[in-house]
Amino acid sequence: KVMFHLGGVQSVSGIQPITGLQLQPTSNLLLGGILSPQKDDNDLAIYYQILIGYIPNWKFIKTSSNMIQIGMHRYRFGEMDGSRWFSFSVMESTRLGSLSLNLCWNRLFTQKWERNTVLISTKIKLLKEIYLQSGAVAFFTPDFDYLPFLLISINL
Repeated sequence: KVMFHLGGVQSVSGIQPITGLQLQPTSNLLLGGILSPQKDDNDLAIYYQILIGYIPNWKFIKTSSNMIQIGMHRYRFGEMDGSRWFSFSVMESTRLGSLSLNLCWNRLFTQKWERNTVLISTKIKLLKEIYLQSGAVAFFTPDFDYLPFLLISINL
């Protein structure tokens, strides 16, 4: 199963475009990546993320599904050239008809710093293989902040 994502994230410097690809080679393994050009004033960079996810058979809630992810994030070619960090995430998803609700806790870290984020999103089935996903990523340190996003996802 392959899914393509296209959308944007609202940041301080405007809407940042996002493209992504997600592969699910087995029922419990997920591989994915995101690529996003980043522009801040005259600084142009590329953000990318790769991840591997595991969908266990056990569930926190009977009507939901869980996923554990490990990822690597990186900025290239800008003022933060070579900036890299890792993530450990636990996601809980539940479905209500054609609406899917997701809650994800993320631990972002390097050897020098760490921070927690929470991602909250909904995924609505528009057509047979096309979905609209909206949500936000909330940051709690150093100050509370959030980045809303909107994606169109297509099963290929």
